[in-house]
Amino acid sequence: MPRRPPHPSPEADWLDRDLGAAIRRFRTDLGLSQHALAARLSLSGQQMQKYESGANRVSASTLYLIARELDQPVAAFFPVHGGPDDAQALLDTPEGRALSRGFSRIHDMGQRRALGVIVEGLARTA
Repeated sequence: MPRRPPHPSPEADWLDRDLGAAIRRFRTDLGLSQHALAARLSLSGQQMQKYESGANRVSASTLYLIARELDQPVAAFFPVHGGPDDAQALLDTPEGRALSRGFSRIHDMGQRRALGVIVEGLARTA
C-alpha cells in the first residue's frame, strides 16, 4: 500500500503548521534528514514528521532542544508579526538567515553601519 504524504490534522492551527515549516527549513538548511534530527533528540522519525507537518504540537522544552540542535534561537521558529514584509522575506531564505546570524555577531556599530552601506549599494546596482 503506498504511503500518503502527511497532512496537518484539522485541529492543527496555523502556528503549529508555521512552526513545523520552520523546523523543516532549518533542518534542510543544515542538510539533516528528519530521522537524523529525530535521533539527535531521541525522538522517532514519525514524531519529527508530525511536528514538521503541524499534526502534533511541539512542547516548549522540545522546541528548545530542536532550536539548540539546529543552532537557532527559539524566536527564529515563530513568524514575525507587525514587522516589515522585507524582514520576513529575508528570513525565509537560507542566505538571509545566514546574513542575519552573522550580523547579530557583529558588535561594533561602525562595522554594522558599513555592512548596511554595502548591502544598500549592492541593492541599488541590482
